[in-house]
Amino acid sequence: MKHLNIIKREKLFSLIWICIVCFACTDQFEKYNLNKTQLMEITDKELAGLFTRAQISGNCLLTSDQYSRGKSNISDHFSGYTVIGGVDREQNVLHLSHEQSVFKTFYSQSIPAIVAILNNTVDENPTAYHVAMIWKGYVMHRMADAWGPLPYTEAGNGKDVIPYESVKDIYYNIFRDLTAAVDYLTPEVSRNPGLNVFGAGDILYNGEVIQWIKFANTMRLRLACRISNVDPEKAKTEAEAAVKGVMMENNEDNAMIMDLPSFNGVQNGMCRIGGWHQNSMSTSMESVLKGYQDPRLQEYFSVVKQETTVDQPEIMANIGGYHGLTSGFTAEDIVAFKLYSNFGPRWVGENVVSTEVPINVSNAAETWFLKAEGAWRGWNMGGTAQSFYEKGIEVSIRQWRGASFPASQIQDYINSLATPVAPDNHPYYDPPMTDIPVKYTSNSEKQYEQIMTQKWLALFPDSWEAWTEYRRTRLPKIYPKKNSMNPNIDVSRGMIVTRLPYPDDEKTGQPDEIAKAVTLLGGPDLESTPLWWDVNPNGN
Repeated sequence: MKHLNIIKREKLFSLIWICIVCFACTDQFEKYNLNKTQLMEITDKELAGLFTRAQISGNCLLTSDQYSRGKSNISDHFSGYTVIGGVDREQNVLHLSHEQSVFKTFYSQSIPAIVAILNNTVDENPTAYHVAMIWKGYVMHRMADAWGPLPYTEAGNGKDVIPYESVKDIYYNIFRDLTAAVDYLTPEVSRNPGLNVFGAGDILYNGEVIQWIKFANTMRLRLACRISNVDPEKAKTEAEAAVKGVMMENNEDNAMIMDLPSFNGVQNGMCRIGGWHQNSMSTSMESVLKGYQDPRLQEYFSVVKQETTVDQPEIMANIGGYHGLTSGFTAEDIVAFKLYSNFGPRWVGENVVSTEVPINVSNAAETWFLKAEGAWRGWNMGGTAQSFYEKGIEVSIRQWRGASFPASQIQDYINSLATPVAPDNHPYYDPPMTDIPVKYTSNSEKQYEQIMTQKWLALFPDSWEAWTEYRRTRLPKIYPKKNSMNPNIDVSRGMIVTRLPYPDDEKTGQPDEIAKAVTLLGGPDLESTPLWWDVNPNGN
């Protein structure tokens, strides 16, 4: 059989998914089986089903098996949030079959579903078209932030050759599409404040178009900050345009999957991994959360339980407290993985049901830290960096501790001069991760570190975004991995994993386009090659 690469499969999968959705929604199977070479016309109800599929597969890093393959084994520990149980993984070894599986899910499920919606709504239902375009931007920037150059404009066109585009071009195209979407949807919502599209098929916002406008503007600001070091003029223009519109500002705006649809295997991935105790709190998290006496600590992670016993007093002393594990540990260092803090009680416990725990896709606190960074850079964000920084902290704490959490305690935290502490990481005993307090300082360099450190805390558990921001800024100052088994990543030179290599299926099935992609990448197809927006010297 002739080899068929992942991206070329999109057309086939698109047809398959449409048939599946349509058959699930109607018994008129013959209607959808007449022409297998063309996209069929589908109803609003069927469009809603496709949008659900596009959202689930576009969030595959947060649900089911792909959480383990992608997020847990990649971004959770590259971001500094957690330490994974496998020694090779912790020492920068990638399992390319797993990364390929994540790539395949994005390109063979989410993108085809999105393209099918776009093709069926471009003329008949422009509201649905523009909301789907916003979702395409979200999915595609997450992919480009991991792999680099990818197909965007012609993704899902079913042709034998699917052109790859540079990360810069992908970003510029997303900016264009977000602008068009917001420009169309905003007056539509003004005329009809309750405007709804996809209804219950939209598992993030239940079809509320105003929320999609907020989501789009916040994403636009996110991407503007991302390119601030490589294209500062474009970044400033996009950022200032984004904040002129409505944005995600309160926790009611958070993009959350509250009720998981009944697709096979869909569950909150953190619950699944937490049940395995595959990830433990990192020493970076321990240093900051314990040092700041952060009220989110008890939500993010759990105290160590006596589930095992070892003949080492230093390790047994972890029981009953919050303790992190050293990133890049050796086989000799680790004695009992369960003697380090697991995910928090909302994800792990006897009464936790993984299909009932909400999934956090994007939160409003990020908006305030993005505004803080913009103001710190001198962009017109409509306020000061300090006010946005403090608001971001407040919104994040309320997200996790609830509306009833005392405002005085939040203010005490914002005004705190406490600094990170040294983790109890036997046998390394590292010093405190950094010396910055929570209270906003007068030192410009430390202000930026404060913004990025608190943003890192607020992004949890979105480690994919946290890893991306760490690559861009090298902040917060998370502890480097102690060891590396990957010859391409020399930790003694400060090197980190900066991207994911292309899947073998793509290299075999579309070699000319992959060769073009590597040229656009500006370096070899290795996990040490920085992406376009990553211009921080780090030994790579």
